[in-house]
Amino acid sequence: MEKFNTVDLFCGAGGLSLGFEREGFNHVSASDYQEDALNTYKENFPDVNTVLKDIRELEASELLEGTKYSAEDIDAVIGGPPCKGFSMAGERDPDDPRNSLFEEYIRIVSELEPRVVVMENVKGILSMKDGAYVERILEELRNLGYTVKHRVLNAADYGVPETRERVIWIGFKNGEKISFPEPTHHSDTEGQKKLGQSGNDDLKPYVTVGEAISDLDFLKSGEESSEYQKNPQSDYQKKMRENAGELLNHKASNHSERIQKRFELMDEGKGMETVPEEHRTSKHSLQKFHRDEPSPTITTLPEDFVHYKRNRIPTVREVARIQSFPDDHNFTGPRTTGGMRRREACPQYSQIGNAVPPLMAEAIAKEIRKSLES
Repeated sequence: MEKFNTVDLFCGAGGLSLGFEREGFNHVSASDYQEDALNTYKENFPDVNTVLKDIRELEASELLEGTKYSAEDIDAVIGGPPCKGFSMAGERDPDDPRNSLFEEYIRIVSELEPRVVVMENVKGILSMKDGAYVERILEELRNLGYTVKHRVLNAADYGVPETRERVIWIGFKNGEKISFPEPTHHSDTEGQKKLGQSGNDDLKPYVTVGEAISDLDFLKSGEESSEYQKNPQSDYQKKMRENAGELLNHKASNHSERIQKRFELMDEGKGMETVPEEHRTSKHSLQKFHRDEPSPTITTLPEDFVHYKRNRIPTVREVARIQSFPDDHNFTGPRTTGGMRRREACPQYSQIGNAVPPLMAEAIAKEIRKSLES
């Protein structure tokens, strides 16, 4: 398999890199400004050159220092600029400084001139300033000589047990064909529609939360384990455990009896509205997983979700599974933080919530490889 060299900007914990690595891409360098996230990346990609720096102060040459590669060797630049300013959750701030980070991403692209550019962001960017941000991204990449297209993809369509929609831009420098991955999975209600779109009569049902994490449900509130206590119970679990030895990142938060009672009273797939009033809290974003459905979009806050069987929030390993990170992917740094510390730290839960699901990244990388080889 021919190796294509990549640089990953805003690499985070490595979800995008992992998907591209599975399709034979060789990661030359990766950069992020969050030290906790970059330490996780280094833990899992020890041979990749890493640069801890704010992209606004980063020069393309720094990505190649100490490596055997030059700019001419870089085939792809991939990455997802931080997107809080574009998010559909909460108020959207057009003046959020993070909204300009895509321009810094494009600046690095202009200096490296790779054959292909892949950029990921939240769906909310499409309607910011009546679509002006999207048009600007397209215009700037086209001015650099790239043919560019973008599309909203749903991670659940590619075997991720999560309905996570993201905008993906793909741009080629030399006129290669731009193609996006066709769905491999479908929901019961959308199956026929997607079947007609893809022409694929072998679509599988969406992977559910139960199929993703039922072998990890032995932990009660406050417990932790570094050993598996159940055999894999689904094909998905077998896939996630393929290269795993010790069970990593599986520690349950310790909740009071009052909080456990609140969790117990919640209906699967529902939120605080199903809890009797005397047990409610003001947190309305809380939702209990439904074991027979994919998860909603995993956020950076662990307290947004409740386990469908145990009266606790999910562990780091459980949300990593739902994001399609394999069990041998080790998350380092603080497990969680609160208050002012959250501004500086990037705890394990946030690293996962910010990541591109590896299975989705792998599907994208497969299409990129086809075009580069054609």
